[in-house]
Amino acid sequence: MPLKMTVNEEKQLVEVIKPNILLYDYLQPGSYKYEVFLNKIGKGKVYLKVYDFNTNRILSEKEIKKESQIEVFNSTDELKEFNLKGSFNVEEGDWGDYYGSRIEVWFQPEDKNQPEKKLMMKNYVIQGW
Repeated sequence: MPLKMTVNEEKQLVEVIKPNILLYDYLQPGSYKYEVFLNKIGKGKVYLKVYDFNTNRILSEKEIKKESQIEVFNSTDELKEFNLKGSFNVEEGDWGDYYGSRIEVWFQPEDKNQPEKKLMMKNYVIQGW
């Protein structure tokens, strides 16, 4: 899977025809927002896990899980867009120090008896905060 560059903070027109995640630069290097496009998903929350592409080490695990949560629900097969209201930071690395990452989108069902599951992943070039 190729590495993608993050999208500039000013939204660009991107055609989304299947479930997808778009990662946006936000305010300063290492700070990000995202949109996720989902169909047919129960009530719950999605959140991100970010990994260093080369070492497979999870980055800023607790902070990103907490700061990247979005409440979701879509009972239809039509794609629905969900946006992160705030932002999250990748602490590892420095401004201008770009490296590959694997971004995973995870779903945590409202029903706590149901297991969490990975919905999708995409590779991005990111930098630390």
